[in-house]
Amino acid sequence: MQEERRSIAELEVLEMSRRQLCVIAVCTYKRPLLLRSLLQKLNAQPFPNAEVDVHVLIVDNDIEQSARVVFDDCSSGFKNVTMHYLPAQPQGLVIARNAALDYAKFLDAPVIFIDDDESPRSDWFQALWDMHMAFPRDVIAGPVVPQFEVEPPFWCESGAYWNRPTFEDASVLQKPTGDGNILFPPALVQNWRYSLRYNTSGAQDTHLLTRWIAAGQGLRWSARAVVTEIVPAGRMTFRYALDRAYFSSLAYVWVDREFGSSAAWTLLRAGRRLTIGFADYAVSLLRRDIWIRHRALLHFSSARGTFDGLRLTSFDRYTDYQIDASTKS
Repeated sequence: MQEERRSIAELEVLEMSRRQLCVIAVCTYKRPLLLRSLLQKLNAQPFPNAEVDVHVLIVDNDIEQSARVVFDDCSSGFKNVTMHYLPAQPQGLVIARNAALDYAKFLDAPVIFIDDDESPRSDWFQALWDMHMAFPRDVIAGPVVPQFEVEPPFWCESGAYWNRPTFEDASVLQKPTGDGNILFPPALVQNWRYSLRYNTSGAQDTHLLTRWIAAGQGLRWSARAVVTEIVPAGRMTFRYALDRAYFSSLAYVWVDREFGSSAAWTLLRAGRRLTIGFADYAVSLLRRDIWIRHRALLHFSSARGTFDGLRLTSFDRYTDYQIDASTKS
C-alpha cells in the first residue's frame, strides 16, 4: 500500500512537471472598478487546467495600493488559477510592465498582458494559448475593439478614430502593434525589457517590438483573441484626440531617431503633416465642413508633436487621462 501511494505521488509530480505555466499580468493604476470587472471576466475564462497552470498577476502601480482591496475581494473566488498581487514603484507603465516580466522570468513562463480597461471574449485565452503552442518563439498579439461609454462624437466617423488595424489569423506582422492584448514568449521574458525612457510617454510597445522585429524575431496575429477596450466619455473629447495625436507623434520620433532616422527626415515628415493639414483646412473652409476642419487640426497637432520630438526628452502623457469606470457594470 505504501509503495502504491508513493507511485501515485510520483505520477502526480510527473504530471505537474509536464504542465506549462502562463502568467496573465494586469498592470493597474487607480482603476478599482475597471479592475474588478476585468477580474470577474478573467474568472469566467475556461482555462485549460489540464494543460497549463495560469497565474493571474495584479501589478499595482499606485503608491497607495488601491488595487489591493480588489485583489483581496476577488482572489478567493478564482477557480483553476493562482492569484498574485505585486506593488510596483515608482510610478510608470514601463515600471509595472517590467515588474511583470521579472515575475514571469522567475517562473520561466510566457506572460500575457491585458489592460485593466479591457474585457476578454470567452475564448480569448484559448486563442492566445493555441497560437503560442503553434509558434512558441513568437510574440502573439490580438485585436482590441473599442467599446464606447457614450455615442461617439461627430468628428470621429462613428468611432473610427479609435479603431485599430486587424489582420488574418496567424499573420506575421512587419510593424509593431500595441501591448494591451499580447503574449510574450519565454525567449522575450528571459532577455528583453521595456526601455525606461518611455515610462510615462507611451510608445514603449512600439520601441520594444521594433527592436524585437529588427532582431529577426517573430510577431504574429491571433485574430480570435479579441478583447474590448472601454473608451470612457472623458477620452471622447476633441481635446483628448489632439493630445493623443501630439504625444504619439512625439514619442514615435524618439523611436525613429533611435533606429537611425535623421533630423532632416523627421522634419520632412512634419512638413508632410502640415501640408495635408493646410489642404484639409482649406477644403473645410470651402465646404464649411466641420469634420474636415477637425481632421486638419489633428494633422497640425501631429506635426507639432513631430517637431517637438526633436527637442524634448521626456513628458508625462497619462496624468490627465487615467479614468476609472463610471459604473460597476
